[in-house]
Amino acid sequence: MVRRLSFVLTLFLIVVLFSFWVPLYGSSERVYTRAVSPQSRTFPEPPDPRQPDMGRVWDAAIAQDTWPDLATHGKTGTWGRRIALTFDDGPDPHTTPRILDSLREHDLKATFFVLGRHVKERPGLLRRIVKEGHTIGNHTYNHTDMSHLSQKRMRLELRRTQAAVDDALGYHYPMVLMRPPYGNPYFDGSDALPVFRKVVREQGLFPILWTIDPRDYMLGSRPEGVLRGVVRADETGRKGERDQVLLLHDTNRQTANALPQIIDHYERSGRQFATVGELLADKYAES
Repeated sequence: MVRRLSFVLTLFLIVVLFSFWVPLYGSSERVYTRAVSPQSRTFPEPPDPRQPDMGRVWDAAIAQDTWPDLATHGKTGTWGRRIALTFDDGPDPHTTPRILDSLREHDLKATFFVLGRHVKERPGLLRRIVKEGHTIGNHTYNHTDMSHLSQKRMRLELRRTQAAVDDALGYHYPMVLMRPPYGNPYFDGSDALPVFRKVVREQGLFPILWTIDPRDYMLGSRPEGVLRGVVRADETGRKGERDQVLLLHDTNRQTANALPQIIDHYERSGRQFATVGELLADKYAES
């Protein structure tokens, strides 16, 4: 009797574990997509008058450009001496709130390219980012180099992040911006770039890279080094009136410490701030 009861309990536990394992880690992308993809959800999409109509921008972009993007070749393609602030790899419970505080004090909006696994762990922090008027972009679920993935795995990384964002917010938030980790496959010269471009286009995503990288992630506990990197890159790039996209990471304390000084530098140099969406609108929808 005891042996039979143990067998039944063991079988029950296996069934329960399998029911959780398959949608999250099963080899079939179709199984996972059916379970949690944003296409299967019916959340309302709240209007956001603070941002450009990205649907209109996308329609204009694909009518002009086979592979719409921004800053993938070191230039934005727009002019106006503006700077777009972007933050990767969060949200982080220690540094993202401090960065949000600085942005709020200066009445600035930024783009946060989030990791799906961090969103899953910190949904309240993602809700604060959106509530304060910032834009969310897709930075994959696991910060995986896209050059080494198949088409299916690329889609899975993007869709899992979209699902995590939707779960955190309680409605479907259509991310139209994405930043590939490490800037690849644009930077590594791999053969994956055509496949990557195909995947992001079919997902309706603009790849967004950067024009200024102060390498804040290499400057632990040295906010002055982050500021120097920004100033040096800004001065080197002053060859015209081009707009710029600044790459920062909201997972670094040195970045949070340096951000007020970075903002002050740009304000003193006469630059205006813009969002990535505004630069894309100028590149594709306003010409």
